[in-house]
Amino acid sequence: QRVKQKQWYQRRVRAQIVFSPGRDSTSITASCPRDKADLVLDHMVQNLLCPEFFNHELHEPRTKAATFVGEQLANPLNRMLDEAHKLAYRGTGLGRSLYSIGNKGLNRDALLDFALENFRDSNNIALVGVGFDSNTMNCLADEFLWSMEGGSVDAPTSSWTGNREIHVEAPGLVAKALLLSEGAPIGTQDALVLDLIRTIVGGSTVPSVHRGSVNTKLMGAIGTVASGPATAECLSLNYRDSGVFGLYVSADNGAEVGDVMRASIGVIRGVSQGVTADELEGAKNRLKMATITERSSIAGILSTTGAETLVGGEARSASDICGAIDKITAEDVAAIAKRVATSQPVLVTYGSIEDAPLHRELM
Repeated sequence: QRVKQKQWYQRRVRAQIVFSPGRDSTSITASCPRDKADLVLDHMVQNLLCPEFFNHELHEPRTKAATFVGEQLANPLNRMLDEAHKLAYRGTGLGRSLYSIGNKGLNRDALLDFALENFRDSNNIALVGVGFDSNTMNCLADEFLWSMEGGSVDAPTSSWTGNREIHVEAPGLVAKALLLSEGAPIGTQDALVLDLIRTIVGGSTVPSVHRGSVNTKLMGAIGTVASGPATAECLSLNYRDSGVFGLYVSADNGAEVGDVMRASIGVIRGVSQGVTADELEGAKNRLKMATITERSSIAGILSTTGAETLVGGEARSASDICGAIDKITAEDVAAIAKRVATSQPVLVTYGSIEDAPLHRELM
């Protein structure tokens, strides 16, 4: 009967609903005809935020969850990021694994407790709409969200703890290393500066086989130390009250991945000593274009606007962000790069990592 009800709902409303979990927030995105928005939002609130189901209905979701976890962990970067967050944010929400079901398992009580803990306080929910006027959105919010009773608890403040490392040996696989330092929260000026640094140094997954074959600071640097294929990528992730910034590199073996990481760290240290006016202007233009492009798509508008609204109560426009980027000075870049280069990092290595360095041998 429940399956028939679901099929009837989909035929009547013609809506597509996608649930996207994340480390710091979760998004539920619905695409539907404009005149069906009230029905869709009511369905999301009643059936997704306050789920009711029986244990015998969970067989298929359990199978899909196991498949999803397997697919995600097949990507070494996902596995290493998960381990790095557990090291750096131990004991807080950001330190929880994205791929661990936990002691309770996937049963009715565990899922209901999770929904009540995380989705029952309207102060922790942002409603974002594309294709609606503001009056319509306000009416929808008043009708469905603000009537929700508070029941969630405030998430514990994230606390960074560096100088930790973990080494996961997987013989036969390419050696990889992930070195992370504390970054900056969503919507802050420091987060923009870190994005600008990432743009300045470049980042690529294209193998560097010949010296100087890729024209970025990172790839140029690792091309001078790597005898075989190697990659280097700069990462910057932002959360409500924290963030991570770091380097993800790969090479043939553990010893060489250490050389590639040292060369990449040297690039960040070089930025901390200053950048030229042309480098700064070029990076600003590329970052502004990336910002405009991201906020030109419906998916980009929903994700960026929702994340900023959750944190600060309002979202910035692309023009506001571009204006903030223009205000960044070379001194700002040097100061933040120096903070990163002298911070207490966490290190994760994976693959054929015999002879891979410890974090104290890198910094």
